[in-house]
Amino acid sequence: MRYLSTLLVLLILTATSQSETMKVGIKPSEPWVMYDKNASIEDRKPIGFSIDLWNKIANDMGVETEWVYYDSTSALIESVKKNEVDSAISAITVTSSREKDIDFSNSMYELGLQVMVSAKNSSSSVLGIMGKEIKKMMSFNASMLFLLFLFVTINLRWFVDQRDEKSDLFDKNYFKGIIDAFWWGITMLVTWETPISKGLARVIDLMWHIVGIIAISILTAIVTAALTAQAIGGSIRSEKDLAGKYVAAVATDAPRKYIEKIGANVVPVATIEEGIELIKSGKVEALVHDGPRLVYIASQVNKKENKKVLIVLPFQFNPQNYGIVFPTKSANKERVDRALLKLREANGLEDSFHKQLKDKWLKNQ
Repeated sequence: MRYLSTLLVLLILTATSQSETMKVGIKPSEPWVMYDKNASIEDRKPIGFSIDLWNKIANDMGVETEWVYYDSTSALIESVKKNEVDSAISAITVTSSREKDIDFSNSMYELGLQVMVSAKNSSSSVLGIMGKEIKKMMSFNASMLFLLFLFVTINLRWFVDQRDEKSDLFDKNYFKGIIDAFWWGITMLVTWETPISKGLARVIDLMWHIVGIIAISILTAIVTAALTAQAIGGSIRSEKDLAGKYVAAVATDAPRKYIEKIGANVVPVATIEEGIELIKSGKVEALVHDGPRLVYIASQVNKKENKKVLIVLPFQFNPQNYGIVFPTKSANKERVDRALLKLREANGLEDSFHKQLKDKWLKNQ
């Protein structure tokens, strides 16, 4: 009888132990989930923001964790949908379409999309930028209007000069004189030199010189603004500038659908690494993905190359949330939501656990 009781206790303990182990699906996504994919499952030691967060949640819930490994977000979500795992955590964006098939926890991290570009292509020479800005400023209609204004001005200036018998600024012959007047007009636009004149001729000289000062000031302002923007991102200054450009995005992720809607020529890639290679080779102009991951990867690549190879532009768009995934109506969701809220609360003068994780894994965010 005593042996029977002992056996019964062992069976109960075993059953309790099994019920307290949760299968949690993960996939690689720097710096959220990282591990050596070449190592055997037994030898893998996953690390990252999501891993630390889940370990803390599991500890607070009093459960053990069995990691289950996947290669894509879609496979991860499908495994949850089929109840092959109890939950999944990585860098999974909360979307309305995904919520139809599975349940999300409260937000585990708030972020936005960002744009990665080549450092080489994000900078240009001053002359190159000036040429581009002048080309944009001098459209066909603007050029025709300027030439007409110049033609009228040099003819008026030549005519006024002919009335002054003592002046030898322009040739008395019309065609030769107009050529002289043309060079007078160009010189007056860009220099402070003014010929000795009086009366109406002096008024024309002054007015034309003021036109030159205004034109140079406008051009200087435009080029300065272009140089500033070029220094941090080339021709891409907001998500609106992605329209019409060739932009890489992971085919199975939410960012791809968003940038398709804003008119970008999307080049689907299987991985972030494949998108980076397209940037380096110049086959795409940008790569769009979740901001924290792009910042982390760019930092790692630049350190490895010992020079600035990739730049993540500072603006963010399309705000998103990452969540932990559960099968529909999972009893674990409510427990995890409470744990997530608790981990965001500061402990006296100490930062919250969530803030500590952010400082540890996402220093540039």
